[in-house]
Amino acid sequence: MSVAVFASRTASLQGWRRYGLALLLGALLALAQAPVFLWPLLPVCFIGLLLLARDGGPGFGREGRVFFFTVFAFAYGYFVAGLYWIGIAFLVDAARFAALIPLPTLGLPLVLALFPALAAWLARQIGGAGAPERALLLLAGFSFGEYLRGALFTGFPWNLIAYAFADWPAMMQVAAAIGSHGMGLLMLLLCLPLALPLLQPQRFRWPVALLSPVLFCVLLGAGYLRMQRAELEMMPDVQLRLVQPSVAQSLKWRDDLRQQHLNKLVDLTRLPPQPSALDGVAKPYTHVIWPETAIPYLVDEMPDLLRGLGSLLPPGGQLLAGAPRREYQDGKLVLYNSLFVINRQGGLDGRYDKMHLVPFGEYLPFRNWLALIGLDKLAVGDVDFSPGHDREPMILPGDLPLIRVLICYEAIFPAGIDIGSDAPGMLLNITNDAWFGRSSGPYQHFAASRMRAVEQGVPLVRAANNGISAIVDPLGRIIASLGMDAVGVVDGPLPAPLAARTFYSRAGDWLFVVFTLFVLIMSFSLRKFRVLFRR
Repeated sequence: MSVAVFASRTASLQGWRRYGLALLLGALLALAQAPVFLWPLLPVCFIGLLLLARDGGPGFGREGRVFFFTVFAFAYGYFVAGLYWIGIAFLVDAARFAALIPLPTLGLPLVLALFPALAAWLARQIGGAGAPERALLLLAGFSFGEYLRGALFTGFPWNLIAYAFADWPAMMQVAAAIGSHGMGLLMLLLCLPLALPLLQPQRFRWPVALLSPVLFCVLLGAGYLRMQRAELEMMPDVQLRLVQPSVAQSLKWRDDLRQQHLNKLVDLTRLPPQPSALDGVAKPYTHVIWPETAIPYLVDEMPDLLRGLGSLLPPGGQLLAGAPRREYQDGKLVLYNSLFVINRQGGLDGRYDKMHLVPFGEYLPFRNWLALIGLDKLAVGDVDFSPGHDREPMILPGDLPLIRVLICYEAIFPAGIDIGSDAPGMLLNITNDAWFGRSSGPYQHFAASRMRAVEQGVPLVRAANNGISAIVDPLGRIIASLGMDAVGVVDGPLPAPLAARTFYSRAGDWLFVVFTLFVLIMSFSLRKFRVLFRR
């Protein structure tokens, strides 16, 4: 069977065969993400989607419905296979939440799949009689759906298309110019030359397909060139120690084990200096970083504990650690998920309260209604966490540069850095991925975090209770790391930020929006040109 015949038969599939194949292709696409990173599946799966949706028309007649549900099935398969690990968090307290596992594993993907399906369907309304226009509209719509998924209803930009390359620093450099959303659209458009000989073999010959690998190699070469030209230095007088205790989530908040967990962090912090991954030299630490909610007490209300933690530090050193915090506002208890900066004297040099909270994890949306049917948030306690208000980079006394703190999944939002005119010299991500066991979730979280370093041109320092703790340079390369389930420390220097700010850090996602509009206009122009040519 020739390739053209195979493509024609694929495009002519009907009913459950069409939607089943779309579902399967979407599920396969999840393997392009961490930890597998089979990025060649990206063109394979999207070419299959373009074939299945080739004859779909605008409107919501039969052809329009077929187009919508084909894209929806593809996206649904992608999210079910890529986000299965969310259900593992419901097993931490299985007695209360195990019966709800279908909601995040099968129900949430139904909602997420609406974004690319609706955006692609709306883009298809522009029209387009030819294969190039229809394919452009689908790809642009799918990409814009990704953008909307990260922006609307608190946002959930997990497993963006660009993250398929988050373990390939040379290719990641594209994000420094156009961000993850722009990079995702560009990678989808590179699928088009490969697809055209299959979509319309009578007009497009196979040499057209060579345009894709040529452009891909150009981007790759530009990335290597950028990495070679970058002059990277280490921050003077800063030696980091990241502590990863790997405390099981089911044990983390047990009252009888809290002191044991804190003692574990203290013992790890006191370990002798470890050889650096850069030069093999063991150097004493100057700054210690503990993960999200590492301190299982209200540390800012306990002066003796603060002084005890300060005694771990050398002169001029600081401990940056996650802990809960409380306030009383008008007699009402208010909780925050915070990071504290503790100095050697046991004082506080700074604090950051997490702003972008996890729905159903840290707070229960529509609590007044959902609580009536027995739902509650996964995190321990009956009181919801409240969001902080200050996203400005943290200015600390001492040798550390300006720090943009990102607690847990705040690191997955490309536009969430929002650094304004005060560019930070370091991104600090503290997290607790123990909720998700040894699944692909923690690897996907780390992949997204690495992209933030490239987009902003600043190093990323990441301390996880369990997950992946690492020091990442501003080009996305890992300086030192500690893997899943490991108990220990990561010692290493702090890379300096790039001398010049990246284009994306200045322009944000505006370039992506303009890029998408350009693609849509180009599709419309091709349609008009075709009509005029026929006249």
